[in-house]
Amino acid sequence: MSKKRITYIHIFIWLFAIFANLANANFNGNMSLQQIVSYIIAFLYLMFVFYLFYIVLAPSFLDRKMIAEFFGVSFLVVLIMPFFGYTILYFVKAVFDGSFRDFYHGYSVRMHMSGYFPVLTAAVFGSFFRVIINWLTTLNQKSELDKQKLAVELDLLKSKLNPHFLFNTLNNIDSLVHQNSEEASAALIRLSDMMRYLTYETSSEVVSLKMEVEYICNFIELYRIRIKTPEDIRFEVEGDLNVMVSPALFVPIIENAFKFASFRSRKPCIDIKLSSSAGIVVFEISNFYDNDTNISKTGHSGFGIINLKKRFDLTYPDKHQLIIEQEDTIYHVKLTIDTNAD
Repeated sequence: MSKKRITYIHIFIWLFAIFANLANANFNGNMSLQQIVSYIIAFLYLMFVFYLFYIVLAPSFLDRKMIAEFFGVSFLVVLIMPFFGYTILYFVKAVFDGSFRDFYHGYSVRMHMSGYFPVLTAAVFGSFFRVIINWLTTLNQKSELDKQKLAVELDLLKSKLNPHFLFNTLNNIDSLVHQNSEEASAALIRLSDMMRYLTYETSSEVVSLKMEVEYICNFIELYRIRIKTPEDIRFEVEGDLNVMVSPALFVPIIENAFKFASFRSRKPCIDIKLSSSAGIVVFEISNFYDNDTNISKTGHSGFGIINLKKRFDLTYPDKHQLIIEQEDTIYHVKLTIDTNAD
């Protein structure tokens, strides 16, 4: 839910509360200025309690699933808040009377409890409103994520049906059939595994990092049969591969790197590193390119990277970092993801 809509809801709630209180209040021509000021201050104090729970307490505890702690702290806060509220009202009375003598005269447990229930009501509504807003926001994010996931799946579908990569690979495999039938068979299996991954596994919410690594390895090995110096492509993996990640995270980055890489530059032409430790996944890829290739015009980042950024914002909000650096002849991408649950 957008901040603008949330603001409108707040305004509507407080306008409703003001009119409801005015309807129930016994205003008459005999009310003194002190009574009017006290009434306004009491209303503002309840607003303060409302936002104390809405902005501070509910996010600090409920958003972190600390239910017991929330109720414990809330009980203590609601219990003592009437005292501070009445202290403010007594201060207003002392100002109008011109004397602070016997400041708390007349204050009793009964009076304290009379202020307990309005404070409790404000606290309950503040907490409840926060929960509802979070729930609606989560629903909107899920809907947006589903749309983004569909867009990613469509991009992957286009990618796997793209004849350019498929035909080049099949032509290379055809050449291998006459030279080395075992390598040709292995290449066909790799191609089959890639197509299976893009067809079936990407429909899942998460996959193991090991499956992503297998896809990258298959992609690299199929590309290596197209070049004379396979060692120009380096891929290093370390750490825990059982970490669960969103599927096909690295596909657009890998494809763009190989699309624009120049194998006439320094070695290795493409350098890929993937590490995983304590739920933190770090993926880095660098590729050299020719100076006569206008990266900005050809769009090295591509629509795949743009969609990927949107996907990260929805899938890993505040838990990822994507750094893209372009130097004279090298393009470097570093992606860091925190897969740990809150």
